[in-house]
Amino acid sequence: MKIKNPVFFLLYICISLHIQSQSFDIYHESIILNDVNYNITGLSTSSFHKTPKSVKIENDVNELLDPIIKLNSSEKLTLKFDILTSEANTYAYTFIHCNSKWEYSNIIQSDYLEGFFDHYINNYQYSFNTLAPYVHYECSFPNEDINFKKSGNYIILVYDAEKNIPIITKKFMIYEELVDISMTVKKPTLAKDRNNKQEIDFQIQNYQNLNITDPGNELQIIIQKNDDWNDVIMNCKPNFINNKVLDYDYQGALSFLGGNEYRDFDIKSLRYLGKNIKSIEQKRIQGSQIHYVEITEDYTCDPEHYEFKYDLNGKYVLSISETKNKNTEGDYALVKFTLNNSEITNEDIYIYGELTNWNILPEAKMNYNKQDNHYYGFLYLKQGYYNYQYIIPFATQKKTHPIEGEYSETRNQYSIYVYHTPVWGDYDRLVGIAKSTSNSLN
Repeated sequence: MKIKNPVFFLLYICISLHIQSQSFDIYHESIILNDVNYNITGLSTSSFHKTPKSVKIENDVNELLDPIIKLNSSEKLTLKFDILTSEANTYAYTFIHCNSKWEYSNIIQSDYLEGFFDHYINNYQYSFNTLAPYVHYECSFPNEDINFKKSGNYIILVYDAEKNIPIITKKFMIYEELVDISMTVKKPTLAKDRNNKQEIDFQIQNYQNLNITDPGNELQIIIQKNDDWNDVIMNCKPNFINNKVLDYDYQGALSFLGGNEYRDFDIKSLRYLGKNIKSIEQKRIQGSQIHYVEITEDYTCDPEHYEFKYDLNGKYVLSISETKNKNTEGDYALVKFTLNNSEITNEDIYIYGELTNWNILPEAKMNYNKQDNHYYGFLYLKQGYYNYQYIIPFATQKKTHPIEGEYSETRNQYSIYVYHTPVWGDYDRLVGIAKSTSNSLN
C-alpha cells in the first residue's frame, strides 16, 4: 500500500491506538446495570473506603432534577465523583443502552452512540485544605465527541483505563416527547387503602402518532416513586382504549404505600452544629485525622399520627455553608446514626436513600447496642444536606412499615415513563414522561 500522506496516516494510527487503549467490554460479567460504586482496587471483597464517593449525575439546569434529558436538545448532564486518594488516576467512560427493565438492549453501541464510544475523564481537581485528601472528577455529556441517537434508559460506565476494571455505573434517561400524559395523584378509591396508600390515575393521548396497533403490548408503562427504581409499578395495561386516549384508572392496582417523610441532617458546616447534629469533633481513626459527626438520636414514628415536614424525597445536596467550592473544598466526615428502638429479631435495619445509591449496602447496616438499647451505624459522607430513612429489607423488596410507617398524607413525587417497542422493534424507545406529586393530599 502506497502512503500518499504520512502525516494523516500517523494521525490515523494515533487515533486508532487511542480508541483501542480506552475500550472496555460493556458486557463483562463484573458489570451491574444499576447505580453501583465498585471497589477501585479491583478486589472481590467490598470495602466502603475503597469505592468512589459522592457520585451524582446532575442536570445542568438544577441539581435536584432527575437525571433525564431530551433527545437532540441542548440539555446536558454532568457526572461528578470523588476518589479518596492524593494522586489522580486515569479513568474513562462509555455508555450502555438498556431496555425498560434496565437490562441490556438488543442493539450495539454504534446503533445508539454517535462519535467515539470511549473517552478519558480529563477534568479533575485535587481537594484543597481538607482533612480527607481526594481527587474530584467530572464529565459532561452529550459533548462534541459523543452524542446519542436513541432515546431510552442508559448507564454511564466509568472504568479504570489502566486496570481495566469498572469504577462506577450510574443510571440516566433520554426521552422523546411523542405522547401526552396527564396524571392525577389522589386518595385511594378502596376504603381499606385510605389511610396508608396513594393512587395514580393517568391517560395517554396522541399515541396514534406512533402507529400503534396493539397498545397493551407495544407500550411499556412504568410508574416510579421518588426517583427510587426499587419502588415501581410495571406492566400497566389500559382499561379503556379508543383512537385518541388510553385510560389507566384502576381501583387499587395502581396504588403505592405512602411511606413517611424522610429524616434529614445538615453538615454543610463542620464548625457549627447544623440541623439534627448532636456533636462535631476531630478524631484519629485508623491512623488518620478525620471529622466525626453524631446525628441527634432518632426515634421510631408513631404509627397512628403523620407528622408533616419538608424533605427532598430521599435525595441529598452537596454544599458548604462557608463561601467555598463544594467540589474541592467540601470535607468528609464519619457520620454516626443512632436509632432508639428495641431489637428486632431475625431482621436487619439499614440506612437508605440516595446517600446509599437507593441500594441495600453492607456498610449501611445498623448494629445493635444491647446495653443502651439502640441501633447505630456509620457512613462516610461529604459536606451537604442529606435525607435518609431506616428500612428493613425483605427478600428483594424493601419494607419500611416497621420503622417509618405508611401514611396517605406523605408528600411524594411520582413519575410515569412510557416506552414504545413495536413488534418488529429491537429496543425500548422512551416516548413520554410525566411527573406529579401527592402534595395536595397533605
